[in-house]
Amino acid sequence: NIHERDMAAHHAKCFLIGTWRGEGTVLPKGVKYMETAIFTLLRSEPAIVVNWQQFTRNAATDAPMHAENGFLKLLPSGGGELCLSHPFSVNEMYRSVAHDASSITCERPDFQRGAAAKGKTVTDAKRVYRLTDSGKLVYDVWLGVDGADPYHHLHAELSRVEG
Repeated sequence: NIHERDMAAHHAKCFLIGTWRGEGTVLPKGVKYMETAIFTLLRSEPAIVVNWQQFTRNAATDAPMHAENGFLKLLPSGGGELCLSHPFSVNEMYRSVAHDASSITCERPDFQRGAAAKGKTVTDAKRVYRLTDSGKLVYDVWLGVDGADPYHHLHAELSRVEG
């Protein structure tokens, strides 16, 4: 099947490609959420460019919680960039992205706050995405606010449902 071969080739370039669904937890509050993540391959030469979309809903009430949209660029050298925008008027740009066939680690972000941003100021973050041997996408996010050391903020496990 040509479609299956094409998808296998895309996955070999970037394991994130496809639509994923699953559950996560906001730590340390213990709030459970359902997530849909859509990663679309836009280009594979000379660098891999992926459109990044994540949407979460409260697992108990089904109320919308969060969304983020952006782009992931993976360079042949093993480096890259992750740029994400959030609806609370904050953009994040990771200057350090390390990747291999089954993991992506994003560190050392810069943040841009819009005029409508309120509340705490995000001052540091780290994201780790990995593909398990069983084919699940597992990610963890650490978040530092107002100059404090980053704390473990999110943990999620998603299954590929398309792509």
